[in-house]
Amino acid sequence: MKKLISFLLLCSTICFSDLITTFDFDIEESALSFLRPNWGNTNDVFYYNLAYFTVDTGGDWTAQNSSIISHDSFNYSNTNAFQNNPWYAADTYIYLYDDVFNPANPTLNLIAEDDDGYDGGNGYQFDLTYNIKKDHVYYAVITTFEPEEEIEGVVSILGPQGASINMVTIPEPYAVGLIAVSGLGLLIGRRLFR
Repeated sequence: MKKLISFLLLCSTICFSDLITTFDFDIEESALSFLRPNWGNTNDVFYYNLAYFTVDTGGDWTAQNSSIISHDSFNYSNTNAFQNNPWYAADTYIYLYDDVFNPANPTLNLIAEDDDGYDGGNGYQFDLTYNIKKDHVYYAVITTFEPEEEIEGVVSILGPQGASINMVTIPEPYAVGLIAVSGLGLLIGRRLFR
């Protein structure tokens, strides 16, 4: 009976969910950084990308690290090794936060996390499914399992059929600085040339 229920749940998840969107992530040294929850060494730094989002349809939503494009410690000149095992050099991690993410207190509002997928070997670096409420703000943090790793890849977002997601990726600190400097320049220029 337990196997039958598991099978039916799997089928309903596959049959009644759609690929809603994909987005790229690029975790690098110039990105945001914090001390990852559940990590023992407080001297280690983890780079991360951050996004906040809402959905128009409540239900089970899934984020899957479906592709790794590059990794700082892997020699991509050996394309055969990479094509045969693209996960060889990568180990991404995702955290889901309810309402607010505070990098100074990364366990506050933490509601879900995933490292190697629920099955541990399902073909995804992370595979996080969570029952998301409609019009509620969530934050997603994508980082790495090991400290100070740089990696880029693709995340696939799956949700209920016909649903949509409104997602904003928080830019890197350097990008924020450029935006602020550009805005200040425009403001000063506008005042000077009135």
